[in-house]
Amino acid sequence: METSMNRRNFLKAAVASGAVLVAGGALAGCAPSGGGKAGSASEGDSVVGTSPVSFTEETDVLILGTGIAGMSAAMDPVEAGHKVMLADKLDRVGGESFIACGVMNVSGSKMQKDAGIPGDPEEKWKAYLPVLEKKGETDDMDYKHNVYVYQTEWADRVAADYGGKFQPLADYKDTGAPTSMLLPEHGIGDMTTVLTPLQKGLEEKGATYKLNLRATNFIVDKDGTPIGVRFHDEKNDKNVDVKASKIIVATGGFSCNQEMVSTFVPSQARLGPLTVYSMGEGHQMCKALGGSYMHMDMEANLMSDLAQVTVWGYFGPNVQVTPQGKRFIKEDQSHDSPTACYEGGFGYWWTIFDNQLITGSQAWNVELNMKNNADRLVGPCDTLDDLAAAMDVPADALKATFESYDAQVAAGEDKEFGKKLFLQSLSAPYYAMKHFPYRYKTHGGMKITTDSQLTDKDGTPIPNVYCCGSTVADSGSDLSPNAASGLISGKAVVEALKA
Repeated sequence: METSMNRRNFLKAAVASGAVLVAGGALAGCAPSGGGKAGSASEGDSVVGTSPVSFTEETDVLILGTGIAGMSAAMDPVEAGHKVMLADKLDRVGGESFIACGVMNVSGSKMQKDAGIPGDPEEKWKAYLPVLEKKGETDDMDYKHNVYVYQTEWADRVAADYGGKFQPLADYKDTGAPTSMLLPEHGIGDMTTVLTPLQKGLEEKGATYKLNLRATNFIVDKDGTPIGVRFHDEKNDKNVDVKASKIIVATGGFSCNQEMVSTFVPSQARLGPLTVYSMGEGHQMCKALGGSYMHMDMEANLMSDLAQVTVWGYFGPNVQVTPQGKRFIKEDQSHDSPTACYEGGFGYWWTIFDNQLITGSQAWNVELNMKNNADRLVGPCDTLDDLAAAMDVPADALKATFESYDAQVAAGEDKEFGKKLFLQSLSAPYYAMKHFPYRYKTHGGMKITTDSQLTDKDGTPIPNVYCCGSTVADSGSDLSPNAASGLISGKAVVEALKA
């Protein structure tokens, strides 16, 4: 009872500030701030300076965000026959997911089994537990477990039921690349071949997409129960109110919101964001509703502004060096390079590669990035002296780096940095691409139940609102964990609608 009263008092303050809107009159026990009379369920008072609530559309399930988490959240509800609407502030579907690297860490999928690759998501989860314990991320373990194992179900369903296209594992399974990684059809960076079939498949099953709609406020009834969302129509500059039985927030992280980053992760405030999309609207809306933040100060991995290039090291040999021509990191962990560059104060770094990458399993992406980032590319260079001159690094230092690296290749062990994948020498002609560190993800987010329902600071579920993807604390922030997180929300909503 005390928790209920505390939340009611919180909502009164939120209504008074305009952060939460009320349909059908004032929140119980709180006079209408505009001084007007209580309206119907479709027309009611809100607060001074805002227009009254007027629902123009109604749906069973309203999903905020159309990235991989949002679309994955739609799968179970739409397949169960519910009316599903996905809304996005952009003028296109997909959010940041369409421009992602495309690496999906999955174990035990049908595609992997058909390729003769053993794997069990439960066994992989057990192997991952020590990593979480070392990082101190041991709360919400049931939810983390479900995120981990549902990645396999997601991959199988998207391939079998929606026609998502993945790169044949035969292309890279015998090259030394990790076979726990699934890639889209043409390899790194080709997420349209996975997500476009999912997008169209959901539409064919009855889901609708509403674009250019930026979510701004939750709408609650007179008892404080969320029953809809107000959007701002970016194209027509007007408000749109949508009524919904269940709401799933999949708006991404807050890495592009400079104020939030400065407040919660000030150590990364000087870095620029990789995109302009992750503004934390979902976080702020859920907080205004009484939701609770978790781990907002936990630093997430950094990324290169050429994000796809950073994952080349999983699929072929390369050497990464500082502006002084010195190797500084193992090249088979995509997030290590930007973090080390930023912490070391280098400003930028180089990825050096040769024809092994250009003709390897990720040839499509290598060619694409060489073409699209020609201003960052040097080469072909026939000697290390020529390469050093083109990169504007000291030739003696670069040659010493390669001499040391080649010696470790010959010895079969990288004693300097511990590189495991593709510890192979490079040969002329040489190429190099220049990177800068950027922030791309955030780790903090909303506190939820195991089935992804938003909770207040006491852990009490807030009715009708669910969160997934990077809106959730510790969601993983990568493609396949975000997809699995969406599945969890979708399954939970289907069960809730049965009640």
